[in-house]
Amino acid sequence: MPTFGTYGVVDGGPAPISGDHAELREEIAVRGYGALPSLLDGETVDHLKAVMDEVYARQCEEVGGEAALAAMNDADIVRCLLAYSDDYMALATHPTVLAVVRAVLGDNVVLLMQNGIINRPTREQFPTNWHRDLNYQHWVCSQPLAISALVCLEDFNSETGGTVFLPGSHLVERFPSQAIVQQGEVTPDLPRGSVIFFNSMAFHRAGVNRSNRVRRAVNHVFGVPILAQQVDIPAMLNREPPEDPWLQGFLGYRWNPTRNVAEWRRQRIAQATRRA
Repeated sequence: MPTFGTYGVVDGGPAPISGDHAELREEIAVRGYGALPSLLDGETVDHLKAVMDEVYARQCEEVGGEAALAAMNDADIVRCLLAYSDDYMALATHPTVLAVVRAVLGDNVVLLMQNGIINRPTREQFPTNWHRDLNYQHWVCSQPLAISALVCLEDFNSETGGTVFLPGSHLVERFPSQAIVQQGEVTPDLPRGSVIFFNSMAFHRAGVNRSNRVRRAVNHVFGVPILAQQVDIPAMLNREPPEDPWLQGFLGYRWNPTRNVAEWRRQRIAQATRRA
């Protein structure tokens, strides 16, 4: 594709993005999304798919069956997989994924949620509706507050119901008109094992799966610590905080509200003792 210069442009906008994954980060800043193709190998993808199905069956049992999930528009959503499987903890802390997220958001990052999405053939689901991963928000800001990382466990395209994006919508407060939506929506075409990173304020939706196979994915939302987790991940893990202070913050141990002042102070005393 040819490149062109500028005319009458005296300010190129924000300072140029440099460092690791600079091109991807600029795509996220301007379009609202970008991707790293084929980050995970086929064997890893197959294993994660099998584990997802096992966890979904277990979560259905927890609430008395899939019909209960369907009644609350939560069927085929597998929530907080990392609390059920260390393989999904490893996925949430994948070094490349975290490198991109930390480059965009900085070092103070918390995992807000990790959800599996099962998109079955011809079935329109709740995520097929346009939404932001920070729901109910109709404002924009100059810096991202949260970044989503969608791991594709199948090929993503218009046939398999790959995620559809509205480019640039993270910069617009209101949901646009249907005419603009129909003209502007884009479905990235990516092989399985790819990861789509996007500003969590970008409008997007799941596509309708017109293939003859199930399309699975795993979405992560990483945010700055002023945002709350979807579920209390430390409580779900039900284990001692990790030794790594950064990982403590990432999983929410550091940022979750404490029950009272004395507990808050005891935590700070313990931190000071470790540093000493």
